[in-house]
Amino acid sequence: MRRWTMLCAVIGAACGGGGRQQQAPVPATMNDAVDQFLAAVKSKDISRMGQLWGNARGPASEWMSDSVLYMRMSAVQHYLNASGYRVIEGPLGVPGRADRRLYRVELQRPECTHVQPIEIVQIRRGGWIVSDVHLESATTPGTCARSGTRQ
Repeated sequence: MRRWTMLCAVIGAACGGGGRQQQAPVPATMNDAVDQFLAAVKSKDISRMGQLWGNARGPASEWMSDSVLYMRMSAVQHYLNASGYRVIEGPLGVPGRADRRLYRVELQRPECTHVQPIEIVQIRRGGWIVSDVHLESATTPGTCARSGTRQ
């Protein structure tokens, strides 16, 4: 795995991978940020996920190298993959962070459901994007072994 990571980093640098300068379209509302991100996860649209994930500077697709962004969003897509979802709580305030909100989202999988926290951030130029999907709370991809409940 280490060799693969190094190879991707070298290829990304050789291809001029320092991210794009073009501004990606971002959702105007908190709910749209969560909905659009989870729709991109479900459709396996890694490129769109990168436009909807980042930090207060803006979407990662604008400042992160393509190879690193692809690896990160592929992992996130794998862990959050579900046949459907519903927001069960949110937006909730994040203590000490006026620019962030937290959602609790029920991921619906064939054998069970899993509740996943997803944090969003308001970017400096306006709009909202996903900033943290809390993978430490995610279940093993394809299962609900850790915290899922049987249907």
